[in-house]
Amino acid sequence: MGIISRLAARAVQEIASDPETRAKLSQKLRETSRKLAEELEPRARQAWRDSQPKVESAKRGLKRFAHNLREEYRKGRDGE
Repeated sequence: MGIISRLAARAVQEIASDPETRAKLSQKLRETSRKLAEELEPRARQAWRDSQPKVESAKRGLKRFAHNLREEYRKGRDGE
């Protein structure tokens, strides 16, 4: 077992054995979860909505490129 794994296991044992540390960890976890839900998630959703027109435009451009490439291939294959 590597040193990082040993340190992580030891830290988990310490947290499990200390009620005060468990309470602090639980509080921090709740705070982090709240911040994620209130701050990060709405920004991520807005960024996703804002990026959709560009994604759709790129999608159309890629389809057009593939269509043109296919047509050029068919012309060459058919001897046109």
